[in-house]
Amino acid sequence: MRHIGSLPDQARALRLRAWLLTHDMAADVEAEDGEWSVWIHDEDHVDSARGEFVAFTADPDAERYQLAEQAVKQQQQAESKRLARRPSPPRRPAQPWSMTPWRKCPVTMVLIGLSILLTALCVRGFEQGTMDFDMAYEPMMSRLTIVAVEQRGDDVWVPTYNLSRAWKDFWSSITQGLDYHLPTHGVGKILRGQFWRLVTPIFLHFSVLHILFNLLWMRMLGGEIETRRGVARYLGLVLLIAVISNVGQYAATSSPLFGGMSGVVYGVFGYLWMKERYDPASGMSLPPNCAFWMIGWFVLCWTGLIGPIANWAHTFGLAVGMLVGLLPVRHRTGPSPNP
Repeated sequence: MRHIGSLPDQARALRLRAWLLTHDMAADVEAEDGEWSVWIHDEDHVDSARGEFVAFTADPDAERYQLAEQAVKQQQQAESKRLARRPSPPRRPAQPWSMTPWRKCPVTMVLIGLSILLTALCVRGFEQGTMDFDMAYEPMMSRLTIVAVEQRGDDVWVPTYNLSRAWKDFWSSITQGLDYHLPTHGVGKILRGQFWRLVTPIFLHFSVLHILFNLLWMRMLGGEIETRRGVARYLGLVLLIAVISNVGQYAATSSPLFGGMSGVVYGVFGYLWMKERYDPASGMSLPPNCAFWMIGWFVLCWTGLIGPIANWAHTFGLAVGMLVGLLPVRHRTGPSPNP
């Protein structure tokens, strides 16, 4: 572009621009140092445009310039109306949801495999007349619960050092000026290096239906995220949900005897739910009627009619997944992988 001159106000610069447009000379107007500069697009029109600029400055309110300005405005208004009346392109029909092939979701398959293996190592049989597992606390389960527990009497299990007690001791050390000694048991073991306990409760399951439904949902929902977000980000999301849902369940109940993948399942569900609703460009979606069943089961579990359920793990997992799902992300410029 070439500069042909400057005018003291925007209105006159725009009027000149309109006049030049009626003579097939495309121009732009820009503010510079308190004045309005006029630039010509085509080098071949520079000399003619400068001549028109000189003539315009001699009488900018001439009728021909005002008529040109009105004509350009009318043309722009007509174009805007035409575009507004243009019918929207028909929406492409939604693609039917399909489960991700297992070969494309190795992390999900590893999580499923670990759940089956570690649960099997803790099972010594079935409770009489039920499909509930008879779990052996030693030697494996004691290393997978969020903190170790002790048996006192028949079927009475108590945590060795829970979060509430750890917090009280820590707060007392601050308010009373005492030295805080990190405990060697309970939550102290986590702080001393047993960090896996923050995650491993997700692999423990206590009945056939418990493990069957959790892993089925994980297979369907986890694979959808893994193929779209990649192994590293998906694994990071799973670990984040696992830690927060496990700690939340333990903090709310003070009982370490809980487990299952359901907190993570609700987390990945919440993530996909938010992406489907508020970030359709992500390409992620839920199976048909999934939100109805997941929220319905969530509410039903909180009623207590189902029996002992790690409801706080569900709640914390769902909240984390939804919050992460609402975070903005930078999408790849290439095509998304097929589900």
